[in-house]
Amino acid sequence: MDEKLLHEAVGEVRDMVALDGGDVELVSVAGSTVTLRLILEGVECRECVMPREFLEPIALDLIRTRAAGVNAVTIEDPRER
Repeated sequence: MDEKLLHEAVGEVRDMVALDGGDVELVSVAGSTVTLRLILEGVECRECVMPREFLEPIALDLIRTRAAGVNAVTIEDPRER
């Protein structure tokens, strides 16, 4: 997996989440699974940011367009702790 392309794809996910005031960061890549962390510090409306179960398939589609070989995206959502 091309690391530069992966970071570009994660940037697209970041841009999408930023529309709701949140952010994401790349946590790890294990085999064909990418793990992202949803960042909600400073977000006025935490519930306005798309929930993990909706965000994961969208993020997977965005990442797959650039980073071949990714079969799953997992997002750590602080609202689920």
